[in-house]
Amino acid sequence: MTHIPDLSPDDWRRICHALRYLGRDLHHRSFSVSADRRELLWEEMDRCLALADRLAEASVEAET
Repeated sequence: MTHIPDLSPDDWRRICHALRYLGRDLHHRSFSVSADRRELLWEEMDRCLALADRLAEASVEAET
């Protein structure tokens, strides 16, 4: 069972935007590192974006 904190829709939106911003930042940083490090940054970027999507979906479900 997943517990969703009692946050306002604006709070959820901010969290999702912050995770997407972090994902973009990781992508930009990946251009200045070695290939093995780049793969790690891309994996983390994918995780941030996926979490943002999951949280966005959960916040929409919580509103209904």
